[in-house]
Amino acid sequence: MASIIRNKISNAQAPAIAVTLKSYLTKGASINALAWAILGGKQFMSAVPTTILDYITATNKGIPKQAVHNLAEVIDVPMKDMATLLNVSYKTLGRKKKTDTLDSLSSSLSIEIANTVAKGLAVFEDMDKFSRWLQKENRALQGKKPFDLLNTPTGIKMVNKLLGRIEEGVYT
Repeated sequence: MASIIRNKISNAQAPAIAVTLKSYLTKGASINALAWAILGGKQFMSAVPTTILDYITATNKGIPKQAVHNLAEVIDVPMKDMATLLNVSYKTLGRKKKTDTLDSLSSSLSIEIANTVAKGLAVFEDMDKFSRWLQKENRALQGKKPFDLLNTPTGIKMVNKLLGRIEEGVYT
């Protein structure tokens, strides 16, 4: 799945979410729109959120497990790793149906991770490059992998800050 954003794979071969993300990236879509697409688009929320308040409403209602599954597919990690990122036991997450909703904390973390992934895709413009960066130890993070920090709001903030520095061309 990590290579689906690249131009080498035709639209017929790539899953729908990959085609959507590729389209959004080439059109220069907003981070908000990319995050919405990563979480499943209309299956996640009927329209692209226009403000952060739309995400807060979704968080309070709880997002469906399917949105987490979509996020895991995009960043190419198993659901076991997603459960760790969301601070939920793998068994609990596994028992949920795709339409079941997550609690507000797990929903919020999922949305924040999706926003970080969207920002990473916008910065790197290639899923493979972004995936490698997520899994590589980073000196600016004291040798930690950015992926390993995505399980807390503070870690997500640090990764976003680092992505912002890369976007601005600051050596990190």
